[in-house]
Amino acid sequence: MDETRYDHEHFLFGMLFALGNRLQTIGDGFYEELTCKQWFVMAGISLFEANPPTLNELADTIGSSHQNIKQIVLKLEKAGFVEIYGDEKDRRKTRVRLKEKSFELSQKYHQKEIEFMRALYDDIEEENLKITTETIAKMERNLIKIKNH
Repeated sequence: MDETRYDHEHFLFGMLFALGNRLQTIGDGFYEELTCKQWFVMAGISLFEANPPTLNELADTIGSSHQNIKQIVLKLEKAGFVEIYGDEKDRRKTRVRLKEKSFELSQKYHQKEIEFMRALYDDIEEENLKITTETIAKMERNLIKIKNH
């Protein structure tokens, strides 16, 4: 293997962890009402527009364990941001949906979110964003393959 590629792979691996930690630290101070992980779970729920996700579907989407997602969702329910309910067709499944309070929170922070995203992606060209997105998506697929073997 090319030693330069090896160095780049390890550097990127470390940078992904560091970036995740920095995002979480800044994210935990962004909202008065939520932690960064709670916000991320709510963002994951919002991806399921037509049919609210089960806890397992949400865990798969977020890339976390069922147990971690359940703990976060229970806290969000207690705070009034989500509703947990049994599936009408299959009582073994537990679903979660956003409540009005989550949409109010989104409205409250809308402008601050826009400003944050502008600052985060400042001086990054569209082509670089595209390549980075494609690369991370491929890494995600590879991680799923590794997990399944």
